[in-house]
Amino acid sequence: MQNVVDLALVSHARRALQKTLDLRGIGFFLRPDSRVPRLDSRRIAWVVESARRTVREVPRRDPDAVARTRRVIRRELIRRLSEAMVRAGL
Repeated sequence: MQNVVDLALVSHARRALQKTLDLRGIGFFLRPDSRVPRLDSRRIAWVVESARRTVREVPRRDPDAVARTRRVIRRELIRRLSEAMVRAGL
């Protein structure tokens, strides 16, 4: 089952992502050294790690739960970034 994700971890990570977006905006997740919009994987990992700390019981059935959650958050950021670019007319 490669498409199964830990829903508790994902929901906490999405809440942490929303709080970070409200405070700092989408530009916080973009790499400053790039001319084209590129996501900074360190910041994505930071959000997932902060969410992992808030989850009370982390089942150890899936050793790749954190990596899968990073992918979910990355996809969410890509979706939001593309929406922002369409609104800006890029």
